[in-house]
Amino acid sequence: MKIGILDLITSEINRPLSAWPHHFLVLKQSAGIMPQAVSVWCKQMGHQVIYRTYFGQQRVETLLPDDLDVVFISCFTRDSALAYALAKLQRRLNPATLLVLGGPHAAQYSLDGLRFFDVVVQQCNPDLIKEILSSRPRGEVVTSKDPPKDIPCVEERLEEIRTASFWNRKATQFSFIPILSSMGCPFSCDFCVDCNTAYQEFPLDRVRQDLAFVRRHFPRVRINFYDPNFGVRFDRVMQVIESVKEELPQGRQKWFLTEGSLTFLTEPRLKRLSRAGCLCVMPGIESWNGYSEKAGLGGHATGSEKVAAVLDHFELIRRYIPMIQANLLFGLDSDHGDIPVVLNKRFISATPYVFHTLNIPAPFGGTPMFNTYREQGRLLERLPFTFYGKPFLSTTIKHYSPVAFYQKFIEMLGLINSWALQKRAFRYAASMTSRGYLPARSLMLSRMIREMGKILEGLVQDPQIRLFHEGTRPDLPEFYAHLYRKRLGRFASLMTPEDSIPILDQI
Repeated sequence: MKIGILDLITSEINRPLSAWPHHFLVLKQSAGIMPQAVSVWCKQMGHQVIYRTYFGQQRVETLLPDDLDVVFISCFTRDSALAYALAKLQRRLNPATLLVLGGPHAAQYSLDGLRFFDVVVQQCNPDLIKEILSSRPRGEVVTSKDPPKDIPCVEERLEEIRTASFWNRKATQFSFIPILSSMGCPFSCDFCVDCNTAYQEFPLDRVRQDLAFVRRHFPRVRINFYDPNFGVRFDRVMQVIESVKEELPQGRQKWFLTEGSLTFLTEPRLKRLSRAGCLCVMPGIESWNGYSEKAGLGGHATGSEKVAAVLDHFELIRRYIPMIQANLLFGLDSDHGDIPVVLNKRFISATPYVFHTLNIPAPFGGTPMFNTYREQGRLLERLPFTFYGKPFLSTTIKHYSPVAFYQKFIEMLGLINSWALQKRAFRYAASMTSRGYLPARSLMLSRMIREMGKILEGLVQDPQIRLFHEGTRPDLPEFYAHLYRKRLGRFASLMTPEDSIPILDQI
């Protein structure tokens, strides 16, 4: 069979010029591993596969040919409207094509995806993919009994990696190769899509094989560990990394990135990460009034006490790791008044060497946060999935009016993107990679602030928008209906107003 696989990394159709650096330097390097794994599995079964990613680079409808037997599309929830429109377009072009939806959105909102796709895949392994291709089911949500025991190695995924992460199939200094040594996370953050995923280790022999292959064939390319929490089996994975670097010393000295929690980043481990060549760590702080176990504070420290402890920890990290990204949330039920803003600004001002990421909580299906907010009637149920994520609010906020929330959020983003902090960040930047990323990030933040400013203006001037966000007016304001159509661009005519109303029910 002739199979197409499309990884939708963004759904932006009318990309402004200011978004170009972020799309090409950041989004392009964010391709998912599972679409690549499905591509390899299909080829191993003897099928012809065309794999593509969309990060805003060209007309998305031209990425795959029209004469396909099966089309797999993977996307996040915020990009689902474009996935749905492409499914409708493909249906018009070739009604016989089997349309399969996968990725985070398929796992979180399966019933919604089933309105537009023949098959929605919540979790898959090679056996399930084989079953889908042989039986060609219609109108089904499917899932594998077990997660994959492993994923294809880098050498097996090389064609997909060249397409997704390289330029004209050639590696550049901005290219990253994604690998996984594990899935799942031991923590149970109520907002996290991995909170219900059992922790699973992948074979270390394959991890060693991947690292050695990259060091041998692409010595200037860096590795990005996609593990939700790299520190769970730290010693075993680090032994592999250290042995590969010792055997193959050529290549970049700082050559891999990890994501994890502060509790695993002790000084002995930071020393070890530094010697092994860690370029960047991305710990989640989340809130100053919760999730303290992730910060190694025993779940008790909050407020100013937590800020002081985290600042000390970040100063320690900075001595060993060149780049640090800190993830913060604002708008949680534990946030109220000016205190979270003051604490966030204190942390941001004290850490110009950190890439601060400030996010809005979104109620993704299957998470405890989703279940709680729905029981409390706090979901904006007619808001299209397009607006599930920054800069948009998809829920009511417990302790803030929507106007106050946006005012405070813009205030914090303004500090992050201020000229004074940007100058300090450039001075503290420990690598050319981080210095090169700063301008692209600043453009992205400026655009985000402008978008939030327009939402705030609408909230102040239009009672319908304000009442909708307060949860007292269920009908979608024209402001969002217009923005939904604008974001879909030339695909807007494919989607009816009813199509935009999400189905939130869970299986």
